[in-house]
Amino acid sequence: MINQHEWLRTRKNLLDQVKFQVELRVGRPSLALRQYAKRLDNEFRGGWKASAEGEILRALGKARVLLSGDFHAYSQSQRAHLRILRDLVPHQRLILALECLPAEGTEAIQGFLRGRLSEKRFLNEVQWDRNWGFPWEHYRPLLELARDRGFDVVGLNQKVGSLARRDQQMARIIRERHESNPDALIYVVVGEWHLAQQHLPRRLRDHLAPSELMILFQDVEQLYFRLAKAQTETVTEYLRGRGNRFCVMFSPPWMKWQSYLMYLEHAYDRDLQEELAIDYSDHVASLVEVLEKDLKITVAKSRLQVYCPNSRTSLARLKVSLPKRFVRILRYHLEHDLSFLLPEKDWLYLSRPTINHASGLAGQFIHSQLASRKKTLWDLPKDFIPLVWTEAVGFFFSKWINPKRKAEDWESLRLRLEASSPKDKGRTALLLALDHRLSEVVWVQTGRLRRSRYRVADPGAYIEASRLAGNQLGERLFQKVRSKDISWTQLMVYLKVNVENRDFAKTYWALIRRLESGQRR
Repeated sequence: MINQHEWLRTRKNLLDQVKFQVELRVGRPSLALRQYAKRLDNEFRGGWKASAEGEILRALGKARVLLSGDFHAYSQSQRAHLRILRDLVPHQRLILALECLPAEGTEAIQGFLRGRLSEKRFLNEVQWDRNWGFPWEHYRPLLELARDRGFDVVGLNQKVGSLARRDQQMARIIRERHESNPDALIYVVVGEWHLAQQHLPRRLRDHLAPSELMILFQDVEQLYFRLAKAQTETVTEYLRGRGNRFCVMFSPPWMKWQSYLMYLEHAYDRDLQEELAIDYSDHVASLVEVLEKDLKITVAKSRLQVYCPNSRTSLARLKVSLPKRFVRILRYHLEHDLSFLLPEKDWLYLSRPTINHASGLAGQFIHSQLASRKKTLWDLPKDFIPLVWTEAVGFFFSKWINPKRKAEDWESLRLRLEASSPKDKGRTALLLALDHRLSEVVWVQTGRLRRSRYRVADPGAYIEASRLAGNQLGERLFQKVRSKDISWTQLMVYLKVNVENRDFAKTYWALIRRLESGQRR
């Protein structure tokens, strides 16, 4: 089993490498910008302690201004805001103040919220690409929630020179809103650098009582590695510092920086108006290298090629490599935004430029190398169990890179099934996944292998079911390995079993019993 010191060193190296690649693309920040950013580091040198959701709720109940840090290129950062606004913010009048929208865009914002402006016209009116440029799809849910909940929305963005000058202008807007709405909570979504005490908070402190100004950071790397050193990073979601400051820990810090790097490459490619897709092979290869170090192995990755959705050349090559009977399944993956591996050629298709997708593919590639797999598992339903296992391995390794990633639990799946239309293909996939899970439970409890009673003709349903069941299995495998109930040596034994062998099912069912038992080996 990898020791914690090695694990930390590998992750810190990954973070440093990604930051270095970002700096290569955007250039070294100016001295003034580095000094401005350095003040944020000072925020995390004091004592920060684990907190509970109830403590945050109590602080929110007293706050009148909440400054919430935003990492603009990372969709999970905006989803964190959405989660907090939806689930934690008390039911009271709320003003959503967004740095991503211009301060002078009030008319366009109101027009969009009230349905008078289409999304396209709204984005043109606020000059989104010119004034902000980060993916609109990340921020759209915040505006949709504001529309549904009746939140007021105000823009904060003003191009007024230095960041200190922007702090001054944003503080003025926030103060004016607070003075005219003293009983409202102003939820501010703003870049994390602005949250240092000497920046935006200093310009608001004289106008608010200490309990009325709350600061919320996200996924701070200094705090994350402090938790990781104590091996509590997977169980701690909330931290509290002095001065009504909190931090939510929803994902590891390298996730947001890798996301930023992918965003920069996408923007660079778009600016050049290249016809071919961005080559994400280096991104996936770097994740393979991290896993190699953790597993203490070396795999042949010289042929590894990653393809993306916007390259016609790539898709044509993918089709050439497959038997004709698999073309329908290939089309299903492309149409439903699914990443996959073609081990015959060591080709990977990355449907979304996210680190979760990329690390899942890196894990499947490692697995195919260890197990000497050279076959695409699309002969369904025959390949269903091997496909569940490969999906589980992919999820396991994506969670190894991002321990905060969570698989959907079976109760959520059951509720989604009840809400589905009988004609919904997703319902069929859920039934297949649940039927497979029932077989696992019966096997563990009775030692009897039941024959599946739910079979369908649609291969797409098996693809989706394998992902649902595989994610659940990968989650269980991760927890067993992390708790050392399954040793690193035993894990390597399972990873090296070739899923193409006729006897693979025996290995699979032995693994299921091992995962469900409380015994250690």
